[in-house]
Amino acid sequence: MNPATPHILVVEDDRFVRELVEIYLSAEGYRVTAVADGIEMRAAMARAPADLVIMDLKLPGEDGLTLTKYLREAHQIGIVILTTRNDAVDRVVGLDCGADDYITKPFDQRELLARIRSVLRRSANLQPAATPAPKMMGQPCENGISFHGYRLDPINKELVAPTGERVDLTSNEYSLLEYLARNPGRIMSRDLLMDLVLKRSRDPLDRSIDVLITRVRHKIESDPRRPALIKTVRGSGYVIPQDAAVSIN
Repeated sequence: MNPATPHILVVEDDRFVRELVEIYLSAEGYRVTAVADGIEMRAAMARAPADLVIMDLKLPGEDGLTLTKYLREAHQIGIVILTTRNDAVDRVVGLDCGADDYITKPFDQRELLARIRSVLRRSANLQPAATPAPKMMGQPCENGISFHGYRLDPINKELVAPTGERVDLTSNEYSLLEYLARNPGRIMSRDLLMDLVLKRSRDPLDRSIDVLITRVRHKIESDPRRPALIKTVRGSGYVIPQDAAVSIN
């Protein structure tokens, strides 16, 4: 098989599901390695690093969330998590740990394939993962943006919580929040945010902006499941409401 063919690593302890995915993706032309746990995953990655990992969350030993976080920190790689339909919390945590997408069990093989192709297309254009902006204390804050006690510092690229503590944001998370905060009451579409923040057009299956929104909500919302600061406008996009007490100075 052509070495340029994307290599997919399937991490799934259910033998039936593991073999089903391996056979299906191999028939679609991918190089596929299938393993049952984290130990085998690490060994497989050492032998032949994958382009994308399909990660089950319920694994023996190291769970899928721990392995997802490890992969995101150690590799520039696409990650699609597998989860059951009633594991809403795990889906959110999985995305927050660095997964690019998720699919629920039982799943349609064609949908799995579509999501894999979407993540691989995005991964091919990704730059190295953004790291939190360095903390530079004591510099003046000009043209700061305040909302509900939070303050965005555009000089240091920092978010300061109402308590005065710095909230760690990646560069993309900061940019996303700044665009929303500078446009209170304006619904920002996913396509627009994709262009502004990630500098690329949006694929119909691309959830990158949704993933960023989820991560930011977990850092600033008192209850991320019932967000008050960043609202979802179904079918349209996201908005910081006018009543979020936004001020620019």
